[in-house]
Amino acid sequence: MMCWFKLLNSCLVPNFLRPYTKRLIDAPVSHVTSFLILHEITAILPLLGLFGLFHYSNWLPETWTEGKWVKEGVEKFSRYFKRKGWIADDEDNTSGKRSKWTGEQGVRVVLEVAVAYAITKALLPARLILSVWATPWFARVFVLPITRLFGRLFGRSGGKMGIS
Repeated sequence: MMCWFKLLNSCLVPNFLRPYTKRLIDAPVSHVTSFLILHEITAILPLLGLFGLFHYSNWLPETWTEGKWVKEGVEKFSRYFKRKGWIADDEDNTSGKRSKWTGEQGVRVVLEVAVAYAITKALLPARLILSVWATPWFARVFVLPITRLFGRLFGRSGGKMGIS
C-alpha cells in the first residue's frame, strides 16, 4: 500500500525534483529538522555578520536605511534592546542603570541591526534555496549521527519514526 505522500510525489512533483523529495519522504524527521536548523543558521549568520560589518566599519548603505523592513526592525530591536538594558535614551540613563549604548550611539546600533535584519529578510529566497539544497547533506553529516548517539544513550534505535 502506497502512502499518500508517496502518491503525491509520483503525481505532483516534476521528474527533476523527485530525487530530492525521495530522501525527504524516506526520512522526514531528520530532513525537516535539518532544514529548520539550516534555515535558522542562514538567518543568524548574515544578521550578525552584517551588523558586525556595519558597526565596525562605521558604514551603512544609505539606500537601505529607509523602508518598511528597516522601520519594522527598528521598532522590534529598540524594544528588545531597551528591555534587555543594552540601550537607553539620555533621559532613561539618569536612573542609575548602566546601558551599553546611550543616546545617538544607541540609535546607531539599533539602525545597524535593523538594516542587517532587512537585508537578511531580503535574502530569504536565496536562504531557502541554500537550506533545501544542503538539507540531505546536513541530515547525513550532523542530524543522523546526533540522533544515533542519543538513541544509544537512551536505548533506542535511530531508525524509528522516519529518522533513518
